[in-house]
Amino acid sequence: EVLGLRMMQDGRYEDALKAFQQAMKLPGSRSDILRTANVAGPSPVGGSKGGTEGRRVQTLDEFEYQAAHYNMACAYASLGNVGESVANLKKAFEYGFDNYATVRADPDLESVQGSTEFERLMEEVDPRKFNPFKVFGK
Repeated sequence: EVLGLRMMQDGRYEDALKAFQQAMKLPGSRSDILRTANVAGPSPVGGSKGGTEGRRVQTLDEFEYQAAHYNMACAYASLGNVGESVANLKKAFEYGFDNYATVRADPDLESVQGSTEFERLMEEVDPRKFNPFKVFGK
């Protein structure tokens, strides 16, 4: 991810986007156990199907997903791709990112701020922005 951020600073937005996408395929910081059925023998806890085997895997945690999608949103915005930028912002929000003030002020997102797609998304996710006319469907 650091490599992608450096590329963003250098104005190499397509390369940065590729780096962020590749980073999402790397092992993350969350340790997990992947269980698979083991039908070769009896279950250690009873039953006839056998037990399970487990192997330790590393996956991305929610903060790593937030950062990756936010950074991809910035890269897409810098490339002028409003739709992909907003789609990645939405994914960052779905993973729990909630710093709406940063999103509204980030200069890397300047090309999408104010667009219909961006404003629609921000209205959907920003609970602090009160719209008194929303009650009336406006």
